[in-house]
Amino acid sequence: MRFGVVLPHRWTYASPHLLREFSREAEELGYDSLWVTDHIFVPPSHVERGHIFYEALTTLSYVSAFTEKVGLGTAVLHLPARNPVIVAKQVATLDVLSGGRVVLGVGVGWIREELEGLGVRWGERGRRIDEAIRVMKTLWREGEASSFKGRYTRFENMLFHPKPTQRGGPPILVGGMSKAALKRAATLGDGWIPWAITPQELSAGIDAIRGMGGHVKTIALVTPINLEEDSPREYVGVLGERHHILGGTIREIMDEIEEYAGRGLHHLILSFRDIRLFKDKTPEKILQQMRLFAREILPSFRK
Repeated sequence: MRFGVVLPHRWTYASPHLLREFSREAEELGYDSLWVTDHIFVPPSHVERGHIFYEALTTLSYVSAFTEKVGLGTAVLHLPARNPVIVAKQVATLDVLSGGRVVLGVGVGWIREELEGLGVRWGERGRRIDEAIRVMKTLWREGEASSFKGRYTRFENMLFHPKPTQRGGPPILVGGMSKAALKRAATLGDGWIPWAITPQELSAGIDAIRGMGGHVKTIALVTPINLEEDSPREYVGVLGERHHILGGTIREIMDEIEEYAGRGLHHLILSFRDIRLFKDKTPEKILQQMRLFAREILPSFRK
């Protein structure tokens, strides 16, 4: 089992200094990867998404300069809202500059006002992400000159460099729980990266992907975590959906991680924050919980 942490790149306390210190300490504590979530802008009705939201790939580029070994991932990048050729270039460059450490999680996006404000028709976001994944793979994998003819992107005999350090490009993990997302993970992705689901839901998703003929290499999960005995075990999102929280005593959390592993999880990505009031903890509290997890739980899964 590999373990990652979500960077404090959002909310009112986000700052270059905090990102630098958090990233360095996470690497020193033995975490395997650092991750960013993604929004460009949000309507006031979704203010809990964060008053500050540093751009995902720019943030990872910054963090790559003062880390050495940890993976650098997006969980997840809203790919339909971006030009896939530019994303391919950004990701390839980041992969080269970081020494091949990038993992690209992608999703369709779920805030309608955000996507439409960026020029994406809500009903086209699925078709756009499918094509965008194909565009990036074409640019990363083809030789000197690349060509692509799609519905949204077309180019002929174009040179694309640098190629990513990772052969064939960074792994692409597909986010989401819908049937379309699972099909996308099975047919286009290298892995699956859902948000805040139970071990049972994870197992059901993996079974569905396999049933669609998928043989994904990586199953990752991003989850809120609260290392407090009275931690709630779920929260309700702004759309009324229920999300799971990894919480409770150290023993309870370890038992649940073991259950995730037994059901096929490879990479657990932890978001240290307080869901109860939809307000993040202070930076100091986040660091305390990250250190506590590294001291009390991480060693048990390194044997």
